[in-house]
Amino acid sequence: MKQIFALCLILVTAVAMFAGCVGSNTPESSEKEPVTYVILDEALAPESYGVGMRNDDIALAAAVQKALDDMSADGTAAAISEKWFGEDLFLHNADWVEGELVPAENDTSLQYILDRKYMIVGLDDSFPPMGFRDEKTNEIVGFDIDLAKEVGKRLGVEVRFQPIDWSAKEMELSQKKIDMIWNGMTITDERVANMAFGKPYIENSQVVVVASDSGIKNLSDLKGKVVGVQRGSSAVDAIDANPELKASFKEQVEYDTNLNAYLDLKAGRVDAVVMDIIVAGYIISTDSA
Repeated sequence: MKQIFALCLILVTAVAMFAGCVGSNTPESSEKEPVTYVILDEALAPESYGVGMRNDDIALAAAVQKALDDMSADGTAAAISEKWFGEDLFLHNADWVEGELVPAENDTSLQYILDRKYMIVGLDDSFPPMGFRDEKTNEIVGFDIDLAKEVGKRLGVEVRFQPIDWSAKEMELSQKKIDMIWNGMTITDERVANMAFGKPYIENSQVVVVASDSGIKNLSDLKGKVVGVQRGSSAVDAIDANPELKASFKEQVEYDTNLNAYLDLKAGRVDAVVMDIIVAGYIISTDSA
């Protein structure tokens, strides 16, 4: 009986020692908090979005703007904005970019669309929440998509969405492969010189996205860092407009899409990404990783 008791005591002691060893190898302090991604408070440049069409297609541009004005007045634009942003961000009282659009007498751009019964919208289909692919259905959805569909409905035509290489958007438009560019496109002086714009419909700014534990707190902290940006985007223009900042980068890496740039940020291949605040906010808020 004493031998059995002694054997049990040895087993209990061994189990206790083993448990102590396991505990000592998994200290609470070794657990790391998950990395999150944040937008720096210091922005590069304020800007606004507009719908771009060919310079000669003033009649079409004016008709699209008239539909947007009606949507602003009857609450449709606000409802679409609240669906995607949770608040009304639509610019209801914006000034015209180039002055009121007055088509020439021989401008047949609107009639051409009405006769054809559809208009082709060129876009970057990886630009949430303005225009992007639904993960479940692969359908192109977004704020701009809903706006364009409603405009098409009011004009009595179908809207066809054509994904394009964003860096070649001007060529796609000039070669008449698309009828307009409607996808969170920043209004710039260069684009105004080459396209017909109506009123800006939403405000935006170029911002910097970094990992929360990166130590990057402001633009000066980007010195010696690798910075990602979408090729052909207004983020490139914002960086180019600040040559001292650009010269401080270790390297500037260009990507086909903002999403690919953000994925490389998460993978540690770049230290920061410059992109639209509207896109950055959406990507960060919906990132489950």
